[in-house]
Amino acid sequence: MNGKLEFNLYHKTTFSGRYLSFLSLHPLSQKRGVLMSMVDRAFLLSHPKYHYNNFIFIIKIFLENDYPLKFIFDTINSRLGSLFKHKTLKQTDNSNNDEKITSWFTIPFLPYIYDKFKSIVKKDSNVRLSFFSLNKLDGIIKAQKDVLPHDSKKNVVYKINCKDCNASYVGQTGRKLKTRINEHKKDINKKSGNFSVVSEHKIEFDHDFDWENIKILDNERFFGKRCVSEMLNIKMQDNGINLKSDTEFLHHAYTSILNKFN
Repeated sequence: MNGKLEFNLYHKTTFSGRYLSFLSLHPLSQKRGVLMSMVDRAFLLSHPKYHYNNFIFIIKIFLENDYPLKFIFDTINSRLGSLFKHKTLKQTDNSNNDEKITSWFTIPFLPYIYDKFKSIVKKDSNVRLSFFSLNKLDGIIKAQKDVLPHDSKKNVVYKINCKDCNASYVGQTGRKLKTRINEHKKDINKKSGNFSVVSEHKIEFDHDFDWENIKILDNERFFGKRCVSEMLNIKMQDNGINLKSDTEFLHHAYTSILNKFN
């Protein structure tokens, strides 16, 4: 029209109208986020003359997904107020707060511990709390692939238990687990030099480690996150032989939360 393109929301003929149900076991923030993303699309990606019909459509669809009408209206009004104020999708009403955030603490969403974690973390202004769902499709729909042998897995946090006492060691590796375990064994068998804490425990107490039952505590392909997971699992040991320096970079927010639950 007049040499200009007009855009409107488009849905495929296979569009089912299904979104995250309000009755599902997800954090309220995720449900609000789904609705806000639809508001963003309707407001920012379509011509103003289509806005009215698009918002009627959004209200209808989310009512069908069991969202309370008041929740829908409150979320739409709040989001539109933010978009009118900042005028771009990138500048949201949380932009100023995000600049101050130094760390995110992500945990599974479990209703009975949600409030406890939230009350702990909100005391630290430099930490924000986020949640993820435990029940995911990849845990229900299994791809028909060969199972990777336990010791061939990469990017893992692992635990080695002593056979003769309750001592344990936690480590991480981005390589195959068996490669790292072989390094532990070689270190024990060497005749001199700087020994690892695993070797020192073996030499000092003449104890054996359970090499056949190495536990994989976590799988994480990102090195930074894997190191955090390693430090958390080191802290959770009853009688760990790891060096104190192994956890010196763990953010104090994690330590305070672990202390609350130990």
